[in-house]
Amino acid sequence: MKNSIKKYVLRRGAVISAMALMVPIAASGAFHEALRERAEEQKAKIQQGRETLKQKIEERKDAVQEKGRSLKEESTGRAGALTQEMRAKKDATAEEAKQMRVLFKQKTKMRTAELKKKFGEKRGERIEQFFTKMAEKFEAAIDRLDRAADKIEARISATAGNGKDVMQATGNLAAARAKIAEAEQGLADAKTKYAELAAGADAKKKFAEVKGLVQGVSQKVKDAHAALVRTIADMKGVGTDTTTPAAAPSPSQ
Repeated sequence: MKNSIKKYVLRRGAVISAMALMVPIAASGAFHEALRERAEEQKAKIQQGRETLKQKIEERKDAVQEKGRSLKEESTGRAGALTQEMRAKKDATAEEAKQMRVLFKQKTKMRTAELKKKFGEKRGERIEQFFTKMAEKFEAAIDRLDRAADKIEARISATAGNGKDVMQATGNLAAARAKIAEAEQGLADAKTKYAELAAGADAKKKFAEVKGLVQGVSQKVKDAHAALVRTIADMKGVGTDTTTPAAAPSPSQ
């Protein structure tokens, strides 16, 4: 009987011990399960945050691209308007400049005769030859710059058609066109003053005035050349290359 009771107590104690050992194991499993669920929740939150951030980045990227397209369209529109204005001014002055050149050549004989009377046969002829050749050099230089400006304008139009910002290049080209027009007008003024030298009195004073006007033409041609070079540099900046125009002549050339 005592042995039976002893065995029962021992079995009971073993069961209780086993149950006591299982309690922390069960508690540990619940704890790990809670950790796993929290980790999954945190992972889901991080993923959602990433998706939200990605969406915001895409929206901002689209907004920047749209603004860029809008600015390019606006720049292209302004450049186109400025180009049309340049062409209108050029067309308005080109025919007048051509007629003035023709008229100056037509009066060569008349001027030469007046100069011969005033300065003598040989000297009068040399003066006319010198001024005429110098005027022709300036005309040729102005024509070269004008042709170069036309080529640059064509490049600008093509570049603008590809969606690139050409506003700065267009502005510099407009400045160059204005300098070319100033050079043409300066040459016309010099020719007018030279005609007064042949026809009027006080030849020495008139000759000094003509010399000053010619020097002014030389500087204007150089300024126009420099403006075209700046325009070419702008075009290279947007990935377009073109040929640099020939340098302007000096009055002594």
